[in-house]
Amino acid sequence: MLDTAIEDCDRDKVTIGALLDMFGDRSFGPVIMLLGLLVSVPPLGGIPGLPILVGSIILLFSLQIVFGARHIWVPEIVQEQGIECSKLEDARSRVRPWLQRIDRMITERLTWATGRIATYGAALSVSMLSLLMIPLELVPFAVAAPGTAIVLFGLALVARDGALMLAGFAGTAGAFGLAVFVVPWNTITGWF
Repeated sequence: MLDTAIEDCDRDKVTIGALLDMFGDRSFGPVIMLLGLLVSVPPLGGIPGLPILVGSIILLFSLQIVFGARHIWVPEIVQEQGIECSKLEDARSRVRPWLQRIDRMITERLTWATGRIATYGAALSVSMLSLLMIPLELVPFAVAAPGTAIVLFGLALVARDGALMLAGFAGTAGAFGLAVFVVPWNTITGWF
């Protein structure tokens, strides 16, 4: 995706809006993945309030998929912002070794698990996982469970990797199981 952005780079800059149009529905993947990483990686996931903030942002993006957006909607002022082509090339040269390793592990496979219905199911799962971060924030570092599942869905959306999509659904089940057993639901219901 980075190579495509650099090849299609007009003049000296490429706008965020052009990048979003170029990547289409795959534009959701990197954003969801990076936000999921924020709560999955210690110690960030343990910062009070961060999981709720990140979960709210993830919810906004996942609901865009649910409602059929072709790419992430961002305000016009953000879409008009540009990134210099030279900075994209520098970023590519710095991350190329890591991306090559990741590309060997992640590929288009089990495409039946990345179709329209699976993507819709993934968006619903990501929405529920982002809401699940609210009660799981009460348990130290427990938000890593939904965060990891969100990362898997983000990677699956970018690479159209059905194996990662299925792993994301399994991670969703695990995160809900964790919430059932570790969240102090009696205390929470007592507040209301």
